[in-house]
Amino acid sequence: MLAETMPARVEQPERTEEAAPAILDLAHLRRYTLDDMSLQREVLGLFRDQVKLTVATLRRSCNDKAAWAMAAHTLKGTARAVGAFHLGQAAERAEGNCATAEDRAVSAERVAEAAKVTLGEIG
Repeated sequence: MLAETMPARVEQPERTEEAAPAILDLAHLRRYTLDDMSLQREVLGLFRDQVKLTVATLRRSCNDKAAWAMAAHTLKGTARAVGAFHLGQAAERAEGNCATAEDRAVSAERVAEAAKVTLGEIG
């Protein structure tokens, strides 16, 4: 009897591509800062500085897996906190591609490119 009352399962089309994450989700940032414009400017200024330092750390620490992993993880969290989801996703992918110094160097450059796009969006 229960099966008779259950709706038929609707097949969903197969997704071939992930939706691209927002470069900077301003609605998220507004919620994060309780819609305080001066706080948003301050947070983005601090974030801009953090991104530059962290990308530099990623580039120079390819031979130190622990330092590199900490920098990638930190950037992932920082980016997501302010709504820079594109950069957060790049940092997350970098975390998963860090087995060798060469992998870390390639990932660092991918993160650097995502950081450049993100910082361009911030201005």
